[in-house]
Amino acid sequence: MCHLILFLPVFGLAVFLLWPLSMAVPAYALIFLLSLAMYVLIIKAMRQPVVTGTEAMLCSIGTVVGAEGDHWRIEVGNEIWEAESMAALQTGDRVQVTGIDGLILKVRPMAEPANVAMKN
Repeated sequence: MCHLILFLPVFGLAVFLLWPLSMAVPAYALIFLLSLAMYVLIIKAMRQPVVTGTEAMLCSIGTVVGAEGDHWRIEVGNEIWEAESMAALQTGDRVQVTGIDGLILKVRPMAEPANVAMKN
């Protein structure tokens, strides 16, 4: 049902049957321009990146806040998540989310940038 609005220019052709040509042409031009503006907004909205759900969590950066058994607790954004890592982690380490299994994040430690300029 919501896709019917995409056919507005086609439905707008009915103005040529109902009104004289001097009124139908400006009315149809307005319908066409409004439809064109709507299509541009729809395309812009479709190209925006994912900001919610599991897809948004992948590749995000978090901080280890503690351990709980064989799982780690990490803070990603403003949320605390349970995580698993194949590498050893310590509290305060920065990690990157590599996968999600249910409510458990798969993480790997972030590589620390090498010091380019060393102080003497």
